[in-house]
Amino acid sequence: MRGQGRRIIWYNRRVKLTRITEWLDRELNLSAFDDVSNNGLQLSREGVEVHKAAVAVDASVRAVEAAANAGAGLLIVHHGISWGGGIRRIDGGIYRVVRAAISADVAIYACHLPLDAHPRLGNNAQLAKALGLRRLRPAFVYHGNVIGFVGVNARAKTAEIGGCKFNVPCGLVGVCSGGAGDFAEAAKRLGCVLYVTGEASWGDMIAAENCGMRMVCAGHYATETFGVRAVATEMRRALKLPVDDLTEELS
Repeated sequence: MRGQGRRIIWYNRRVKLTRITEWLDRELNLSAFDDVSNNGLQLSREGVEVHKAAVAVDASVRAVEAAANAGAGLLIVHHGISWGGGIRRIDGGIYRVVRAAISADVAIYACHLPLDAHPRLGNNAQLAKALGLRRLRPAFVYHGNVIGFVGVNARAKTAEIGGCKFNVPCGLVGVCSGGAGDFAEAAKRLGCVLYVTGEASWGDMIAAENCGMRMVCAGHYATETFGVRAVATEMRRALKLPVDDLTEELS
């Protein structure tokens, strides 16, 4: 380590994988959520230490290869490879991801709903921050978990999320990342003047129209880059570990 003014540069920093995953489990409060994703470390690695990590939205072959090319030993994602009853067969696309990860010795850690809901690092808290919302309150229940927020926008403005530009009026605004178009009616009942999500089904669009809720779909991917980016920043600070953000490269 060598200091240059207030800037600190870390060389050959290595952190045990178990320390990183324990920190992530605790920081993201995994145990508090009933989730369809098997959150946490989904694929380990041979090496017990990691000198660099990477973050992405999805545990795809491209993401694993990009992490490996960046020299990362751990890939942290929102959408992992193990859901519900777990991986029952390692074939097809799952086989390609697992093969790429094992070949490159890249571990995979996934965090789904806890990363949507986290009050500081989560997709929705960060999305609300990007929109300049204040006085946030948790909202929108999914499988017993409250994962979104409503907050007050004090001044009308134009916002842009992932290339989607839209007007944000004064008043209460609801946010819930990903495919959460079915919360438009709930947003209306809460008194929102705008509801921002990632994507919606045609039925959800009609339901929002019928109840008079203005809904903006800014993109599933775009609205779920916020959480992993915030986690990367926090890991650099707390663990002094280099973390590459792959979200732009993979978009």
